[in-house]
Amino acid sequence: MAQHDYNIANQSFPSFRSDLNNALSAIQTCNSGTSRPTGAVAGQIWLDTTSATTPTLKYYDGADDISLATLDHSANTVNWLDSTVSITGLTTTATGTVLTLSDSSLTSSVNLILQNQKEIRFSETTANGTNYVGFKAPASLSADKIWVLPSADGTAGQFLKTDGAGNLSFDSLSFATPLAVIGNATAGSEIRLPEDTDNGSNYVAIKAPDNLASNLTLTLPSADGTSGQVLQTNGSGVLSFSSVSSDYVLLATTTASSSSTISFDGYFSSTYDTYIIRFYDVYHSADAQLYLRYRRSNADVTASSYKTMLNKGYTDLTPSNFFDTARSSWNASGMALTTGDNPTTSATSARIQGEIMLFNPLNTATYKTIQSRITYNRISDLTTMHQQFAYGRLEDSTSALSGITLYPASGNFTAGIFKLYGIK
Repeated sequence: MAQHDYNIANQSFPSFRSDLNNALSAIQTCNSGTSRPTGAVAGQIWLDTTSATTPTLKYYDGADDISLATLDHSANTVNWLDSTVSITGLTTTATGTVLTLSDSSLTSSVNLILQNQKEIRFSETTANGTNYVGFKAPASLSADKIWVLPSADGTAGQFLKTDGAGNLSFDSLSFATPLAVIGNATAGSEIRLPEDTDNGSNYVAIKAPDNLASNLTLTLPSADGTSGQVLQTNGSGVLSFSSVSSDYVLLATTTASSSSTISFDGYFSSTYDTYIIRFYDVYHSADAQLYLRYRRSNADVTASSYKTMLNKGYTDLTPSNFFDTARSSWNASGMALTTGDNPTTSATSARIQGEIMLFNPLNTATYKTIQSRITYNRISDLTTMHQQFAYGRLEDSTSALSGITLYPASGNFTAGIFKLYGIK
């Protein structure tokens, strides 16, 4: 490596040849040296060999040296030192690294095209590893697609949305009615769940109370419950499915229609101590008393051991009242729940309603007793209201009962609703 002032002075032949060889050696070694060559002129390039393994290629502009690149003898690479690099028409079939940019930026005035579903990768800090995040195109596209980024950042919590034409913008979370409305500290804020649009635009909604003493979070169950269960809370906001627990439970409902009898059988169990039959809108095809029979082993008991005591009363607007007591009888047909002077029941004349209470029908230590309360009022006699009470039992046996039958003394039930309840 050599440098020369490129001045060949008049001299003897041996000196001339030596001077010329030195000039040629300087050209061959790119004017290598640890300092700029003496006599350097503007436009001269020289190699600064201060570092023997990474010399720097420099350009003299007539006043100062401009460092162009360092030559890495170990890696056999050229590391350009300019702030920007423009490359035009770069093509290669090489399988390794073709171009590496370090501590610099790449500026291009043309489109950057990554073919064959290649990726744009953003690597994590080298000290943390070699992972990256990236973007790439789908494997198949029906047409070109360009998304235009927003011109400014959004506010905290906003998200990117599209206008359907490729223009992206930042927006806050919201949904158009009736899909959903999620408010933020505004009156009437709701989450709406709409019906199928084919059926209309109605919806069901969930919203917070207008006033809360503190925040409340309800945690839903992790799985569905069984049929008939309800959601219950543990008092701390944790919800779970649970079976309904009640001391008063509807066990059966029967609607009378040209029925000679109404029976409830097979509903008695150790779960309940008392049973109530409630009925309303009942009328008969004939003017007849209402009777009750016990059932054992799914059959009516017709023994001549039924005993009934009836109390009857009525009042009118005169005012006057009447109360008749101590009517009692034995009857093989069953217990009479109404007296002999019965209402003329019909859809337009009068209907009866009332309830019958049966105590501990499975008990085998005592006779089974009932008590009833029945009221009615004739349409043709709006000034008078009738009320009758009955107390009765069957004294043939203390065996457990399986059910109860109701029937008119003659004719059929034309209409009526009968409900059986169990009471713990």
